[in-house]
Amino acid sequence: MTRSPDNYTLPFPEPENEPELVAATAPASEPDPARQAAEFQTAEVSPIDAPYDLETALGAPPEPEIPTRRSPARIPSLLDAVFFGLLLVIGFAVSTGALALALHIHLFGLRNFAQAQSNTAVALGTELIIYLVALLGAVPFFRTSWNRDFFSGLQWHAGTAFRLSWRLGIAAILCNLLAILVDQIVPYPAHAPIDKLFSTQTDAWLLFIFGVTVAPFFEEMIFRGFLLPAVASAWDWCMERVTGTVPRPLDHEGNPQWSRAAMTAAAMLISAPFAMMHAEQVNQSLGPLILLYFVSLALCTVRFATRSLAASTLTHSAYNFILFAMMFIQTDGFRHLDKM
Repeated sequence: MTRSPDNYTLPFPEPENEPELVAATAPASEPDPARQAAEFQTAEVSPIDAPYDLETALGAPPEPEIPTRRSPARIPSLLDAVFFGLLLVIGFAVSTGALALALHIHLFGLRNFAQAQSNTAVALGTELIIYLVALLGAVPFFRTSWNRDFFSGLQWHAGTAFRLSWRLGIAAILCNLLAILVDQIVPYPAHAPIDKLFSTQTDAWLLFIFGVTVAPFFEEMIFRGFLLPAVASAWDWCMERVTGTVPRPLDHEGNPQWSRAAMTAAAMLISAPFAMMHAEQVNQSLGPLILLYFVSLALCTVRFATRSLAASTLTHSAYNFILFAMMFIQTDGFRHLDKM
């Protein structure tokens, strides 16, 4: 016997008002997430619901901040100095190529390298090319690498040099007095290779102008602009790792602050190559090399004491100016160069 669907009864009675029940339980509108977030942020939290902070309740002092041991970005670094040295090598290659071309076409009557080396104008010109090529490559590169102006990164600070100009002049005079003293103890060579460049009055004036302007500017940039701060920063970096001390913070301009030991060591180290750079000019004579070493120490002291590369450059320029002024007086205005 089969049961028809009409005689089938459900185990549970169906709700009599199902449509009204669904309408009553359905939300009136879709929820607004932004509104709910705003209401949650502005809702007040009762003290019972707030998290309990025992240290705050007892008035316990906050934990002291642990100083970071991460080394600050100190510029210029040894890597920067090496890169500037590579730019000087590129400048030397360009200068040598230019000289080879001049010899090939017999420019200025030159026929061989020996003749070119004894020509004062050519010798100064090739040196100037080296410096200019290095500078033209360094300015845009380090401006991007350091994210600051090139001369600002080298602590040029021309205003400091101008303000201390009379003191820097006194320092230059003292260096020249030291030169006279060293000459009395260890005499200079009678015929140094540099004397060959003083062959005519014009050559003497060219050396005078070059020695007071171009040479101090670029020599200070190389030795007191790049090498000196780079070695000082490297010294402090090594001591920080050996002793475990916290790195010194940068000053308000973002420049490194060196320890006294770092400045002393850097000055003594870079003064040796500064003196040796001029060794060939003075025929490897001990007297001039000793003098140049101590003059470099004085220039390093000026650079560190004033935090200004312009100050050491001005001192270097004034020192050379006094030397040439003494030559000018000794030779009657460069007319009698045999009196040198």
